[in-house]
Amino acid sequence: MIEAVLAGRDVLLTMPTGGGKSLCYQLPALLLDGLTLVISPLIALMKDQEDALRARGIAAYAVNSSMEAPERTRRLKAAVRGEVKILYITPERFRSPQFQALEGKLNIARVAVDEAHCISQWGHDFRPDYWKLGEYRARLGNPPTIALTATATTAVAKDICRALDLSDPLVVREGIERPNLFLSTTPVQLAEEKVPILADRIRQMDGPGIVYSSLIRDLEHLSTELRRHGISSLVYHGKLSPSERRRMQDRFMKSEREVVLATNAFGMGVDKANIRFVLHAQIPRTLEAWTQEVGRAGRDGKPAWCELLYFQEDLAIQQNFVNWANPTREYLVGVYETLAGWGERLQAKDLDDLRDELLVKNRGDNRVSISLKWLEVLGVTSGSFETNNLTLERALDPAELPGFVGTDDKLRADLSSLLGMARFAGEDEVCRRVSLAHHFDLDAPTEACGACDICTSADEWRASHFEERPLVAAATEGADSSMDSASSETERRVKFERGDWVEVDRRHMGQVVRVDEEKGRVKLIVESASDLKRRTVDPRRQRVKKL
Repeated sequence: MIEAVLAGRDVLLTMPTGGGKSLCYQLPALLLDGLTLVISPLIALMKDQEDALRARGIAAYAVNSSMEAPERTRRLKAAVRGEVKILYITPERFRSPQFQALEGKLNIARVAVDEAHCISQWGHDFRPDYWKLGEYRARLGNPPTIALTATATTAVAKDICRALDLSDPLVVREGIERPNLFLSTTPVQLAEEKVPILADRIRQMDGPGIVYSSLIRDLEHLSTELRRHGISSLVYHGKLSPSERRRMQDRFMKSEREVVLATNAFGMGVDKANIRFVLHAQIPRTLEAWTQEVGRAGRDGKPAWCELLYFQEDLAIQQNFVNWANPTREYLVGVYETLAGWGERLQAKDLDDLRDELLVKNRGDNRVSISLKWLEVLGVTSGSFETNNLTLERALDPAELPGFVGTDDKLRADLSSLLGMARFAGEDEVCRRVSLAHHFDLDAPTEACGACDICTSADEWRASHFEERPLVAAATEGADSSMDSASSETERRVKFERGDWVEVDRRHMGQVVRVDEEKGRVKLIVESASDLKRRTVDPRRQRVKKL
């Protein structure tokens, strides 16, 4: 692959998560003249990659919306002067007037498209801004391009090449998993069975781990139930503020045995080598998503455990998500017409107003957000509700919408992907790696893999590869929530300050937003990480542990 990139050839590469895809554009960037432009989907992901490269003395910059405009200009001008070898941007940056003014002056020698499955209408994480990358690439003069992803079926791979207009690309499709991962699914008949199984798994395996669930309320319930089993955990989801999410991620990255309960919002920017297990408390929407998420385990090459708890009723949750991710063309036009109907009142409206107008009852219904994204990508709107500057720039011609948007074909394809995930989860005869190879149209192993629940005993494999988790640090330390425990902690004169993260009564983890002290008594105002509610805490009467 690297030789092809060095030779200026277009390349499509699929490789397991953590397999070294980034090296395939980073090494040529150092050896060849010119700038390598890397298109990445997440700000957090590009920030981590930039930091890692700069720590090695490599001239790399990221330019994104988290920075002030002067800093973005400074970095882009440094790239124009040839002082930067690798420049990371999101696809949205191509719509920025600031970037457009300078892109013609950048000596872009090659382009790398990370998470390239986001381009394909059949991919599991399609994004409208990625759909326009072929147009943006042409605007740059069609420089040699390498597209990279951990998960792509044959149909998705073809769609990526077509959308980017790659010329006679070298297509390299390696396996999509690693032999050190144990792959397993466990059927459960009742939702109540999940917590005891998850608690047992976490106890049996020392080291950091991730437990995925689809619904925020289920994460909060799971956190409470695990505490009752003597297991503490971090919780990560979209309701947390950006600073709280970053703090949770940083804490997990630095840990040796933290467990994080998370929605799929957690993980794409996580490059932690020693994750020992990835557990799914609910079935993901696609086999591609599951493969990518379990691929975050065991990047150090040591054994790692990947298990899905399969409760058939969870399929209804994912079916709703599929429906809510596929607005019809009529719905999308209806969003535009609502915005247009508001006229000058648009500046006084917000996303909740739009949801109410369209009778959206469930916060998981993404049809409004997806419709707004298409209007933004097509240039019909600018700004956003979040920044209080959403503006209608021009009228929408429904013929502008890509042919696949809002069609039954897309909805059927997404439902078919969910069915494929369910079949994999319910499989009890065919080796997991054989099933994955068939799904991704790859060569299947001809011998038992020895590292899945079909080919070997899951209990024996787990017992022979892991040490049990020492629960002293996680649960025993300060576990007594009685008045005596609270008083003894106060007697040790623990000093709390604004910004400290604390655990209250083993039930609430949050951040101190204010410290009140009167007549020698301290009261803390703590904002809970799970529900963002503020609570008044008395350390003399409640157990408060500084994290």
